[in-house]
Amino acid sequence: MSRLSVTEERGPGALASLRAEWQGLFARATNASAFLAWEWISAWHSRLGQGLMPRIFCARSGDGLVGLLPLAEGPARGRVGRRVRLLSFLGERFVGGDYLDVLAEPALEHDAATAIFEHLARDQSFDALRLDGIAGDSLSLPLLTSRFGEDKAYEQSLLPYEVCPYRVLRGSGQAVIEASRRPREFRRKLRQLAALPGFATAVVTRPDEVPAALERFFMLHERRWAGQGGSDAMARPSVKAFHRDAVQQLAITGAVRFEEIWAEGRCIASLYGIDRQERFFFYQCGYDPDWAKQSVGFVRLGLSLAEAADRGVKVYDFLRGSEAYKFDWADGVRSTLSVRITRRNPAGRAFLAGENLRAAAKLTAKALLPTGAVDMIRRRRRRGQRNESPVQAGPIPAPMERP
Repeated sequence: MSRLSVTEERGPGALASLRAEWQGLFARATNASAFLAWEWISAWHSRLGQGLMPRIFCARSGDGLVGLLPLAEGPARGRVGRRVRLLSFLGERFVGGDYLDVLAEPALEHDAATAIFEHLARDQSFDALRLDGIAGDSLSLPLLTSRFGEDKAYEQSLLPYEVCPYRVLRGSGQAVIEASRRPREFRRKLRQLAALPGFATAVVTRPDEVPAALERFFMLHERRWAGQGGSDAMARPSVKAFHRDAVQQLAITGAVRFEEIWAEGRCIASLYGIDRQERFFFYQCGYDPDWAKQSVGFVRLGLSLAEAADRGVKVYDFLRGSEAYKFDWADGVRSTLSVRITRRNPAGRAFLAGENLRAAAKLTAKALLPTGAVDMIRRRRRRGQRNESPVQAGPIPAPMERP
């Protein structure tokens, strides 16, 4: 193994100080998740991470940055109210950043991850480490579990977290449509829409046009979910502020992409995604429910897959969630995990006890509440989130699903 040194950048200025090096490393790490981009994580910390202290562990070869693990420290509460020093990923909660991991130089993934985990294991300034959404096929996962699993100072557990459908794109866009589960229905619905006055499709990627496209997306997404009490994904004003910041920065790099359908003079469907090398990340979609019978969401998604194939994308990633509409197109599933590592000290045990109590309470509530009661509670929570104040320091909540 090459000799790498590990240092830690800590505190409010850590992200800014690493910006240029991080962006360069991300550009070279072609297999890394789109959600490891500096632009995504910096916007997340600014809008959703108040009260959390960045702790970024950096692997270096000489002076060069060859790997980093973007974590944040925040207070959590264990059983009987004991304060716990918890480390978790920057960029995941509230916005569903999938496949967060060690960001590393190609060919140095093993060495960088090993060095960072060794440094972290010897660190004495945390009680619990919770990594939500790490890919089950992550190259660093066996190194993480081996290092901490063999250390008697720690306890660890791996829990199923999410399923992420995807489609491997082979051939042309037309070939992708023909290989789907409902090609005839897609062609029929597309013909019907194409006959409407003013029918057009649009792709928005330019930095000066992205802000308006995002607002159209917000409007359509809100209308799509209004009848069901709103969506966890976009209910919070702070989440919307995050996306406004993130897409503006991502557009400068050429990564963000809004794909729309227009008819009768207005936008009736919008798909929000991120391009990353030969992979496209489908983040969210929205459509006007007045056009539901015309299946505008289904058509927009089919067009997106076809366009992706034609521009050379190899994998279309639907990200977390097992919604049925994704499986009209998906031909595979990638799983993510939640890794919990705790010190064998009172605070670490308190954290585990608190986690177990919350999980048991959730299962009990589902078992005892009448059918539909859980959905009603979620709808009320979403309405409250629309009027939330900015996130303040406090216990880190359980991650929220993205519909």
